[in-house]
This record gives sequence, C-alpha cells and structure tokens, in this order.
Amino acid sequence: MIIFGTRNKFKTVGTGQFYCPHCQMQRTYEKKQAKRYFALYFVPLIPMGDIGEFVECTTCHTTYNVEVLKAKAPEKHVGAVELLNSVKSRLLGGDPVEYVVRDLTVAGIERDMALSLVQSTIGDQRKLCKNCNLSYAADITQCQECKMPLPESA
Repeated sequence: MIIFGTRNKFKTVGTGQFYCPHCQMQRTYEKKQAKRYFALYFVPLIPMGDIGEFVECTTCHTTYNVEVLKAKAPEKHVGAVELLNSVKSRLLGGDPVEYVVRDLTVAGIERDMALSLVQSTIGDQRKLCKNCNLSYAADITQCQECKMPLPESA
C-alpha cells in the first residue's frame, strides 16, 4: 500500500514586535511562509507551491493576516474616566471590540471588567471580520481596519 498526499511546511521569514489584538499589548511575532508539498509516507518531498504568509504571536500563538503589522498601539494619554464614558459611542460608532477592551486595559481597568462593560453595552450579538478577525457590534456594517463589509449574521 502506498500512502501519499500533501503536507504544509512553515518557515519563519522574520520576527519583530507588534501589537497583538488578542493579548492586547506589544508582543513578539514570527512572520511565517507556508508552502504545500507532495508527501509520500507522510514525508514532504516535492514542493507544489506557496500558500502564503501570516503572522503568529509567540505568546498566545494566534495567527493573523500580515496586515496586522500595520495596526497601531493604543495611545496612553486618555484617562480611564473618559474611556469609560466613551465605550458605548465607540462601539456603536464602529470601533472594534478588541480596540475598546485594549484601551480600557491600558488605562488600568482590569480585562474582566472591560469585557463585562462591553458585554453590558452591546450584548452577545457580534459581527466578525473574516479578513482581520476583529469583532464589532451587531449594527456595524464595515470593518474599520480593512474596510471590508461585515457578514449579515453574527
């Protein structure tokens, strides 16, 4: 019996610092390149082409589109009170949930409290951008980062 198929191999092509939306802070990343190979008995032998590149956070191991490297870290000059008062308007105005939670935690509010505040403001209904994996309030129609339309259902 001959066992054959395809396997993907990943190669690190760069590293650096970036703002991780999942960790909500500066982290180290690895930029990786994926290639597909023909495999015989589970051993990759013949390259079949490039799959693409992606970025992986070395802390939480979440993977992102390379565009995440363009995301800006939060500004630290806004106080916690101003942020608390602006949560609803930011979420309903189109800011991603991850950015609002990030800004609240940077201002000194515990992450659980920030997530609870978001939950009480917009509830469980969320829309997820398939391109950059940011989540939004149910009424938002376009991703703030990549400008792609958001799906109709949460």
